[in-house]
Amino acid sequence: MPVTKAVVVSLLIGLIVFAERLFPFAVFSKRQPGKLIHIFERFIPPVVMIALLIYSLRDVRFTTVAQWVPQISAITFTIATYLWKKNTLISIFGGTIIYMILIRVM
Repeated sequence: MPVTKAVVVSLLIGLIVFAERLFPFAVFSKRQPGKLIHIFERFIPPVVMIALLIYSLRDVRFTTVAQWVPQISAITFTIATYLWKKNTLISIFGGTIIYMILIRVM
């Protein structure tokens, strides 16, 4: 891909992302969001987290310890640190670090 085409595509994607981020502020700046938005706001994050959990565990085999300990340990660490510190970044990065270390060691 030529450099000019890559720059144009990158700028176009940047504008689209900016417009998507600006949209809720433009729509809801003068009025309150509806009840449906509040339902989404409350229930979508846990549903997404459950879907990610199922996705991350879909290929886990429980035939040997080395195949399931890294995933279960990282998930347990992530959940425990989130419940303890209530900090998503610490939980996610900590769980990722634990997982990466364990898959190299085991």
